[in-house]
Amino acid sequence: MRIPWRLTSVVTAAALLGGLFLHNVSSARAAQIITCDHSWTMTFEPGLTITPQPKVSVRVGNPDGTLSRCTGDPAISAATFVTEGAGSNVTCAAGIYGNEAGSTDHVVWNATSGETAMDYSWTMRPVGDLLSVSTPLSGGITQGRYKGGTWTATIDPTRSTIGLTDCMAPGGLKSMKIAGTLIITTPG
Repeated sequence: MRIPWRLTSVVTAAALLGGLFLHNVSSARAAQIITCDHSWTMTFEPGLTITPQPKVSVRVGNPDGTLSRCTGDPAISAATFVTEGAGSNVTCAAGIYGNEAGSTDHVVWNATSGETAMDYSWTMRPVGDLLSVSTPLSGGITQGRYKGGTWTATIDPTRSTIGLTDCMAPGGLKSMKIAGTLIITTPG
């Protein structure tokens, strides 16, 4: 029995279109969870005290923060980052810190493919709360790799040094060393 050429053409076209539809569905971008160890030194100018300061500038230094042992995205393993921001009327125990317009909040990924940079926004709970709340730092990803995603950071007290007694010393708390886990959630 001979199959008419029109029927063969219709079946072939349907198979091709069906394959394209399946391809589009299977290549839809799924949300990712990326985790990295983080470590950094944050400095405060002027130093934090128990008396409210009208404005305190904050910066991650030494010279940069680091992200290491990253999982969840095979194209990355580590990164460096810088952060600048400020807090108004803050003390060691009160006030929220965050980035300001024009501040530098930038990650450079050690990436084997895709975007190698990322810009982000952030807020940080009072320094006195850093070791007692589950996610004391968080923000959104505004540009580059993982744009539209969110991030949170936890702090490991055994790997961090936050000298709260410096808050009562002359000059106040000038710096702290922080380490823990960073979690990035990308949009789906």
